[in-house]
Amino acid sequence: MDEDRPRLGARDLRDRLQTLKQFGCTVLVTGNVSEEVSREMTRKLLGSPEESRTRILALTDQDRGDVPDLLPGDVTASDGDVYVADYGGTRAASPASVESSDADWRCDDLDVLRGRLCETIATAKMASSGFESGELRVSVFTLSSLLARHDSAAVEQFVSTVADHVRGVRGMGHFHLPVADDAEVVRRLAPLFDVRIELRETRGAPEQRWHFSDCDAPTEWVGL
Repeated sequence: MDEDRPRLGARDLRDRLQTLKQFGCTVLVTGNVSEEVSREMTRKLLGSPEESRTRILALTDQDRGDVPDLLPGDVTASDGDVYVADYGGTRAASPASVESSDADWRCDDLDVLRGRLCETIATAKMASSGFESGELRVSVFTLSSLLARHDSAAVEQFVSTVADHVRGVRGMGHFHLPVADDAEVVRRLAPLFDVRIELRETRGAPEQRWHFSDCDAPTEWVGL
C-alpha cells in the first residue's frame, strides 16, 4: 500500500516543484471533492495575484458567472493578461456581475477549442515578448465535461496538443478531473501529464498530495 512506501522529503519535493516550474509542466488534478475545493485549487495553480502572470481559463462546464471564483485575488476577466474560453457554456452571467475582455471567445467544437487555446498561447507570448518560466498559467475546468461529450481518443489528443504548447513556453497547465484518483480514466490519462495532484476533504478541511511518475509513493497529505 502507498502508506508503507517511502515518500519524498520536503527538500526533494521543493526541488522537483522548482524544476517543473523552470521547464514547464502539466498537472492532472483529481479527487472526489466539492466544487469549492476544486475552485480553490484552481486559484492557487493560476498563481499569486501579486505576480505577473498570463492566465488562460477554459470553461467546459461552468458559466461566466463562475469566473470570479476561479481567478485568484483581485484578478479579473477584464485584465489584459487574462483570457477566458467558453466551451459551450451558457453565459448566464450579466455584464454587471462579470466583466469580459476582447480576448474572450466561445466555441462548441473540441478541435476549435484546441486550436484557439494554442493560438491564444502563441498570441499571448508575442504580446509579452516571450514568457519567463512559469509565467503562463492555463486551466481547463473540467475534463469531465469533455469526456462526457467526446470519445477518449479525442480528449487525449486535445490534452496532448495543449500540453505540448504549454511546455513549449515553459508554462504551467492544469486540467481538473474531479473523480477518484484510482478511477480507470485517471490511469488512462495520467501518462499524458508531468505530475498529478490528488485532492480530498477530511473533517471539512481540504488536503492535497502529489504523485510523480518516477516515484513509487505519493507525497504526504498536506493542507491545501
